[in-house]
Amino acid sequence: MTVGQYLDTWLEKIRGTISGRTWETYFWRARRLKEILGNLPMYNLTAFTLQEALAGLHGKVKPRTLKDMYSTLRTALRQAVAWGLLSSDPTAGLRAPRVPREERRVLTVQELKKLLEAAKGYKHYLIIRLLALTGMRLGEVLGLKWQDIDLEKGTLTVRRAADVRHRKLKETKTSSSERTLLLDAETVALLKAHRKASGKVQSLAVKRSDLVFASLDGRPVKESAVRKTLNRALAKADLPHIRIHDLRHTAGSLLLDAGYSFPTVAAFLGHSSPATTAAVYAHAVRKSVSVAAILKEKEADQKTDRDKKTC
Repeated sequence: MTVGQYLDTWLEKIRGTISGRTWETYFWRARRLKEILGNLPMYNLTAFTLQEALAGLHGKVKPRTLKDMYSTLRTALRQAVAWGLLSSDPTAGLRAPRVPREERRVLTVQELKKLLEAAKGYKHYLIIRLLALTGMRLGEVLGLKWQDIDLEKGTLTVRRAADVRHRKLKETKTSSSERTLLLDAETVALLKAHRKASGKVQSLAVKRSDLVFASLDGRPVKESAVRKTLNRALAKADLPHIRIHDLRHTAGSLLLDAGYSFPTVAAFLGHSSPATTAAVYAHAVRKSVSVAAILKEKEADQKTDRDKKTC
């Protein structure tokens, strides 16, 4: 058996044991790996043989992508050991490429305020606002159902997510991703207006889905539509380009800058965390963690400063 043949077999065997999106990622990486390693025989694989062959990819793909391909190869060949096809793991001595640290671009308080102001009037403004103020993942926002939102208490609960590629619902990323978040009064008012407006034009498919943000076919809104809204708002506000996920990084950064602890922010964002910090998850909600509150505090401080100067 060659490495190429094994990778095909591996993909076939694991298909029903992982999510469809993960399988597609493995499939893409395996296809690239087969171009380089496909003809190597399995029986005498060594770390040196693999390292020499993989050198052909260096410089042709991004370091992050290359490292991910190394990771997929490790996963596949370790399974070969578990299945008894290899006596030892040839990737044990494999040296993965170093990935340069990428500085994530996050917005300052003033930049975030400019973005939210610029986004007003766009069709998916409310989605952008929720992403920015709650730190939710895009899939979590698009997976929201009206039953998850308590407009009286001003809270929403993350219970599921949407697969943004296939536009279908799935479980949250981890158990700690399930959390309750506090909403500011303006966001609650916008949600009430959105519910009233969408109720007038809803298709039967939308009503059945109960999704807060649904297309006419009842499936979650397209990721590309949200991305277009963000890009237009950034351009209008004369701000540098950022990714949708950078709004989540912005929320976390602003909370940390405001003095919230790492465990508290981890709970707010729904990150996995050590068992010793599990109690902090509920504490984060009790403290009413809110990016919107930080924006208001900054605005109040600036008004006080202006008043003092006037006096």
